[in-house]
Amino acid sequence: MFRRGAFCITLLLLLVSSAGAFLVESAEGVPEGYPVYGEELELEIFITFPGLDPRSFPSEDTLELRTGLTNPRWTVDMHRSGGVSTLKQSSKSREMIPGWELSYPSGEDIALTIRVSGTVPQLAEPGKITILSVRQLDGSYALRGENEYLIAQTAYPAGSVPSGTPPDPVVAAPSPPDLSAFTVSERSTTPTRLLQPGETTTLRTYLYFDRIPHITFPTSDTLRLQTRLINATWAVSIHKGGAEIPRNPRSGYFYTIPGFELSYPARENLGLSVAVTGVVPAGVTAPLLEITQCGPDGYVREGAIFAHPAGVVTIIPTETPAPTDLPTPVPTVTPATTPPGTESPTPLPTPEMTPLPPPPKGEIFPDGITIDGILNLIRELIDHGTLFVNRLMPLIERIAGIGS
Repeated sequence: MFRRGAFCITLLLLLVSSAGAFLVESAEGVPEGYPVYGEELELEIFITFPGLDPRSFPSEDTLELRTGLTNPRWTVDMHRSGGVSTLKQSSKSREMIPGWELSYPSGEDIALTIRVSGTVPQLAEPGKITILSVRQLDGSYALRGENEYLIAQTAYPAGSVPSGTPPDPVVAAPSPPDLSAFTVSERSTTPTRLLQPGETTTLRTYLYFDRIPHITFPTSDTLRLQTRLINATWAVSIHKGGAEIPRNPRSGYFYTIPGFELSYPARENLGLSVAVTGVVPAGVTAPLLEITQCGPDGYVREGAIFAHPAGVVTIIPTETPAPTDLPTPVPTVTPATTPPGTESPTPLPTPEMTPLPPPPKGEIFPDGITIDGILNLIRELIDHGTLFVNRLMPLIERIAGIGS
């Protein structure tokens, strides 16, 4: 029964639609001037496959590589989970990489290094040549969205290169994706004014998880909340299908919610209310409340960051005028009429020892570890386990019903 259930879960994950895109992280060797007939060019680009889909690249898609250089030489290296292997080497003008060779679980950090070299061709008259083109094609070999990276420039014969700055050779490039799964409610975000240092305040906001078509939040991601308020206490609730599910209150600078607690079908209309209460610190320029969505690698997703608009009043210190120094009168020295006695040295004053401040209370995060922090972590793990079992039991019951 459980083996059949595992198979059903795996099949469900594989059937989730995917429309992943690639992103060019870096490019080296892009010509800064006009190419000249017969000139040797060599380019190298590094592309990644960011996205919220379960797979790094759709298996039914194709990655097309093209160049207008003569005698081209291609080398494509794949980076996967920290390792590097050669995926393709060829000398064709057009290369195709099938999607199944790039389709891996999103947590395996798939990336490609693409190198191409060749000679600028001899043209009948000056014209534009494609130096490098990378396109993502769908199952019908049509361009998927705007997933195209193109480097092209006008080539000239030697001695006929025009003066002046040439146009940008990067004609097309995919835009960095906005991978945020949440939208912030401006109306529920309070306060928006400047706060006085030492003031006790409550920062509030509300998140809607409505940006991904098939799911509310990626299971592999994490929602991280951080505050700069002193002695902060958190009140966080999940809103699902009109019902409010309060999470355990917590104190400290950090609050973390694993992705599986926020991962539901999109029809559930999931939301999250956040309230953190504490004392406003002085001299802080960073946001008093920051919410980020982190991927499986621990890094913040592109565009998935929210900074609360509340700020802190800057206190300008008042300058005290320096005191005026008056001349010190010189005492009149009277000659001694009797032999001076033995002078005893004046003892030095004993310095006052200022006691050291007590060590700061630790956190379960970067500030150290305390018993309270460990207890909070244990309670959080128990809550996560209980929620996971409650989420899993209906699925097991349905599978048991199918098996019977």
